[in-house]
Amino acid sequence: MRNNPFPNDPINIQSTDIIPPLPDLPPKPVQQAPQPVAENTSYTEKADEGENILLQPELPGTTLAYVFGKVNDFLQWFVIVLEIALFLRFLFKLIGASPENIFASFLYALTTVILLPFSNLVTNPSLHADQAFEWTTLIAMGIYALIFWLIRRLVRISITPPKPEE
Repeated sequence: MRNNPFPNDPINIQSTDIIPPLPDLPPKPVQQAPQPVAENTSYTEKADEGENILLQPELPGTTLAYVFGKVNDFLQWFVIVLEIALFLRFLFKLIGASPENIFASFLYALTTVILLPFSNLVTNPSLHADQAFEWTTLIAMGIYALIFWLIRRLVRISITPPKPEE
């Protein structure tokens, strides 16, 4: 503690001089509310020290709904990656990116496999050898988006309960 030149000044009086510190109090016990448990299943198991551990109940159909939900999420991620790759190919072909570039050649090789069903659908107008307006890429983007949208709707329909009749 440093020397105080004005010990009786009200601003410099320390709080411990006015109010003494409180004694340590024991912690108050916490009461837990009882958890509702289904009639036909038991969710507790004995621990090593004699304590009961409460486990989460498994509702029927929740695991299957979770799996279908994750499949739906994966399909959405996959179609976004596919559409971005096809859009980059369309953009690179439109501006005439050189196929000797390592990234462009990788992108062209990857998306060529995806575009095989649409390869001879229409002719692509081009100004020179490396540049083209690829209608097939645009058509493939639309058809793949439609297919994956239909698959995602089918997955969503399979996990949602039917609508009540009125």
